[in-house]
Amino acid sequence: MDLVQTPVDRLQHFDRDPGVIPQGSGQCVATRGVGWVLRWAAGIAVLWLAACLLAEFYCCLAAEHALARAARAGALEATLPRATYRSVADTVHSRLTCHAALADTLHLGVLQNGMPSRGALRVREGDAMTIALAVPARAALPGWLRALALPTGKTQIMVRAEREVPGRALQ
Repeated sequence: MDLVQTPVDRLQHFDRDPGVIPQGSGQCVATRGVGWVLRWAAGIAVLWLAACLLAEFYCCLAAEHALARAARAGALEATLPRATYRSVADTVHSRLTCHAALADTLHLGVLQNGMPSRGALRVREGDAMTIALAVPARAALPGWLRALALPTGKTQIMVRAEREVPGRALQ
């Protein structure tokens, strides 16, 4: 049988000085100095930067998806018989109502068979209508992320949607 301890022997454990570790006890003392704090601070900074970059990527991806939907709607509008540049622009802007920053900085291009078009569109059977949209990437970011001034530079989010004018003959 193991060594029998009396209640007094058990209580002596609490009377020891907490800074002194008895020899041969096998316990390790963790010391946390300036180096440990600096390593954790650097690690947290790297994680914060990575999270901000991922948030920026997500916002740009969501903006690209919204622009693609708006460009497809604009291309469909452009193939209608009485379409004008203004009606295409209104259709694109109506699709971007939830993204006000994108709609404010939007650059819209309407191309008919590769040539820029303005005013009334004279579409004929087989014409290729292309809607090109571009916005600065910073417009896709929320205010808190834009305030961090991450290096996006002059990056643009560009989307193109093309649609051919259908024929009127029944097949």
